[in-house]
Amino acid sequence: MRPTVEEQLLGTCRILEQVVAPCVGDAYARTMLDGLVANLRMLTAALPAVPGFLQDDNRATAALLAQLQPAVAPDLAAAMDTALQSAEPQATHLAALEARNRELRELLSQALGGTELTPALREAVLAHMASRAARSPMRYVSTAPSPPKAS
Repeated sequence: MRPTVEEQLLGTCRILEQVVAPCVGDAYARTMLDGLVANLRMLTAALPAVPGFLQDDNRATAALLAQLQPAVAPDLAAAMDTALQSAEPQATHLAALEARNRELRELLSQALGGTELTPALREAVLAHMASRAARSPMRYVSTAPSPPKAS
């Protein structure tokens, strides 16, 4: 398909940088524009990795939910069981992968809200969340100047 998604995103960046940016005189608006362009470039680079990331995260989250299931309230355990019985979507179906990810993460959130988890299980959840954050293909790109350090 031409233009590709990457070509369209990069073309948008080019227009913003070469046509719009020279017309933006306000410093705050320019910082915001630079941030939008940086975000579009990050999305361009990250987009190919998103389906694989979601598949891996769904598998890891499902495994964690199976570990947590015996320690949560019966109604939540039943909801987890239903979710864990569902088949993982195909890698080519991004919307389905995202929906599955939301479902699993919501169940994880509910499990964390309960009082039934042992410290070891909470530690497993924290390790899972840290690993997920480290593997995420989409990372915030700041273009705003850092505030001055207090003296």
